[in-house]
Parts: sequence; structure tokens; C-alpha cells
Amino acid sequence: MSVDIRQGADGSLEAVGASTTSTVSGTGFIPVVLPYTANIVDCTMFTADRPVVVKGIRGRVDVAGTGGACTAVIRKVPSGTALASGTALHTGSFNLVGTAAAQQALTLSTTASDLLLAVGDSICFDLTGTATSAIGAVTVHLAPA
Repeated sequence: MSVDIRQGADGSLEAVGASTTSTVSGTGFIPVVLPYTANIVDCTMFTADRPVVVKGIRGRVDVAGTGGACTAVIRKVPSGTALASGTALHTGSFNLVGTAAAQQALTLSTTASDLLLAVGDSICFDLTGTATSAIGAVTVHLAPA
């Protein structure tokens, strides 16, 4: 992956992302990681302090939940919006009772605007079900927009 460096308005240098467009999941260089345990509830993972774009979402189940169906949707949620009313960043859902020691790569939304976060937008973890005994982590890969 190549990274472009540019001079910011204040004279500082900043990394601004890959110089070519990539649709490969996980190419962002700003990782947002949410480790979870059976106590997990709906929560905010990240709030943008600059425009960013979601480049990939991956998760790993370390211990599969045993209390029945339990899934999560990773959402973009603007300030002032309820977490569950945000926009899904992907199709399908992350399965917290999936195969232990297995990775899940979520398919990103094909609507480009869904993947762009403005300053103040948050990335949230929206849980359905109960994560009984579930342990793992979800990572959202971002790049400056």
C-alpha cells in the first residue's frame, strides 16, 4: 500500500491514504478495534475528528456464544441520531456465535456515501441477541477521506 503525504493548512505533514483506489477489505491504516466479551452491549466504537472512509470490517470469534442467535451490525451514526437508527456499513451481520477461531470479513456497503464519515459521525456496534459466553473482536479499518 502506498501512502500520500501532504502539507496541512497549518504547515504540518499528514498521511492522507493510498494514492490509488482500492476495494480490498482492510486497506485502511487507522484501525478501530472493539474487543468484546459476553457483557457487550450496544456501544460507540469511534467518533471522527476528521473526514474518514471505511475501507474494511473484519472480526474474529475467539469463543462462540452459546445462548442462541447473536449478531451485530456496525453502523455509521451521525451526532444526534440513536445508535440503532444509523446506517449499516456492510451487508449481512457479524455472527458472535460463529465458528471459534475463525475470521469473518464483512462485505462493505456498495453505496459510497455510506462509507464516508464526516466530523462528528460515529461508528457504533449494534447488537441483536445476548452474547452469552462470546469473546472476540471486531476491527473497522479507516483511511483519511
